Amino acid sequence: MARLKLSEIARITGGELIGEDRECVGLATDSRKVKVGQLFAALKGERDDGHRYVIDAVQRGASGVLVERVVPGTESAVVVESVPNALRELVKHVRRNFRGQVVAVLGATGKTTTKEMLLHVLRNFYNVTGPLKSFNNLIGIALTVLNASGEEDVWVLEIGANRPGEIRELSSITSPDHVVYTKLGPEHLEGFGNTYNAVMEEYSALNYVSGYVFVPDDAPHFPEKPHYRYGFSEGADYRGENLKISEEGVEFLFKNHAFFVPYPHFGFAENALAVVAFCDVFGIPLENVSEILRYFKGQPMRMEIIRLGNKTVINDAYNSNPISVLGILKSVNSIYPNTPVLFVFGDMLELGEESEYWHRWAGGKMCRYGVGEVVGYGKYSRFTVEEAQRCGVKGKVMESHGEIARYVRESAYEIVVVKGSRGMEMERVVEALKGK
Repeated sequence: MARLKLSEIARITGGELIGEDRECVGLATDSRKVKVGQLFAALKGERDDGHRYVIDAVQRGASGVLVERVVPGTESAVVVESVPNALRELVKHVRRNFRGQVVAVLGATGKTTTKEMLLHVLRNFYNVTGPLKSFNNLIGIALTVLNASGEEDVWVLEIGANRPGEIRELSSITSPDHVVYTKLGPEHLEGFGNTYNAVMEEYSALNYVSGYVFVPDDAPHFPEKPHYRYGFSEGADYRGENLKISEEGVEFLFKNHAFFVPYPHFGFAENALAVVAFCDVFGIPLENVSEILRYFKGQPMRMEIIRLGNKTVINDAYNSNPISVLGILKSVNSIYPNTPVLFVFGDMLELGEESEYWHRWAGGKMCRYGVGEVVGYGKYSRFTVEEAQRCGVKGKVMESHGEIARYVRESAYEIVVVKGSRGMEMERVVEALKGK
């Protein structure tokens, strides 16, 4: 973050400086993670209020605090009507003064993996920064942008949303030069209402993009705007060929260069192809990109293959939606084409009025992709089990992670998939299977 005095922060945010005018470098929203010299933003959430931790932040070295009310004992503060609104203005100010390029990654699934791949490659050629983990909301973007030095060549941002207008808002303050879309489809439907609205919300970012746009070759309803399509179909502008999958990972050809990513999931191939297409347009040598991607390490709980005795457990419990469920079904069926699979299926959350439809849809897909039995967990999984049973797949719903782990351990299945939305905590099944 450019060095900003509290008086400047007050001017940018329309706030009032109380106390000594100090210089701040960087932002913290968790008092336990404050670094000396940072600005601490006191955010109010549903369960807690950051104003309770202002004194702790100051004691840990915060130069000043951004608050909505004066906290006794603080020497330097900027008081604003809304801390989130103030962060928006600060992000907008810092972005406006950034002379490098901003690349935003958006989509319903695969955002974090694609963002991590892009960072993994670009770090070899540019001074680049990006978010830790999947920091894709206002607070995450503020932490990324306000902790950047401003001297970078490239910022890679991840932009997500769970309510109407959020993509537009975040895009308006970050003004991406280029965007890379991953798979688009049903996501956070409790906020958006239906799949069409969710997809069109993603496209609202295009109003603020000045450079390249990359979209999957199956992107629905895409507006009239110049763009590149990537994928493995004949209609793609950037077409991958000879796609193969094994337990070791995925591989494909692009412009006579071989690419390999050490994750056995077709989604990782699509994510990698998006990164390859972006790098090709940017003039980065494909032979270098190929070598770098071979050593990519993604986030935990994404297509992790774990050997437990005579069982192979595939831990994909980081999150779940219809697109990612279809991706793992296709991937597992291709790796183990003649082996029945036990699929431990946690609810796909935030699908709103379409919840029953998409859970039944998932049950229908179980029949097509070699699943021998579905074990459901959560109130919507019963629809998945019911639909799977219609076409001859065994199924049952269980009440606890421990019960599921015991059932899996005693079953004869050698291949077990564990998947569910973040709120379902399906990794607890995996930990129980490990004996933890």
